[in-house]
Amino acid sequence: MAGDGLLLWGDGSDLREIRGKSGITRDRYEVVKFPKSLCESCNNKRSKPFDNAYDVYSAYVARTPLHTAPGVDLKVVFGSEWKARTLDLARYYGKHFGCRMVRTGTPIPASLRLFLDGAIDMPDAHMALITTDSIGKGYEPGLAISPDFVETDKTRSRFERYVLAAYVGPIGVRYEWCADGIADEQRSQFFHHPYPIINCFEDQLAVAEGRTRPS
Repeated sequence: MAGDGLLLWGDGSDLREIRGKSGITRDRYEVVKFPKSLCESCNNKRSKPFDNAYDVYSAYVARTPLHTAPGVDLKVVFGSEWKARTLDLARYYGKHFGCRMVRTGTPIPASLRLFLDGAIDMPDAHMALITTDSIGKGYEPGLAISPDFVETDKTRSRFERYVLAAYVGPIGVRYEWCADGIADEQRSQFFHHPYPIINCFEDQLAVAEGRTRPS
């Protein structure tokens, strides 16, 4: 995003131009950048492998037609190191989603913190590769993020469920957290498989509700 081309920010109804590298620097309203929520060491040194894995993955997704593919071959993306690199990729998205939670004042699940610190699973959360028709039509080949979806209990005193998604072109990663956990049979993490499937959705409401459509 910090290249020399024109950078646009939009929320579906409003569109704003943010020009080039200096535009990112001048992002005083924080429409593109997150507010500071990580220390310099965590954001740079500790999570550098996450950023590197995302750079490789996002470049592959950007140049490869995948919107009608059944899945993504992570062995092609990362080679023989696909297991470790895919975990790093998932942790990049975990860092992204965590920063979004901080921005909106949503409590960050302990399982996400542990995952970023080296755990290889999250028993109360699920990450999946997705494609969403409304995103593919409106933002391809750019970057897009979903609205943050949050559920509480009836008294609005307890968070019970979050759903967030982020996309490179038409291909996204969907994160779902449930306070009461997610059954193992419903929690096949994309980062545990060499060829994870791409789950298909019609629009962002379907993403929030978990309503897939036939591929």
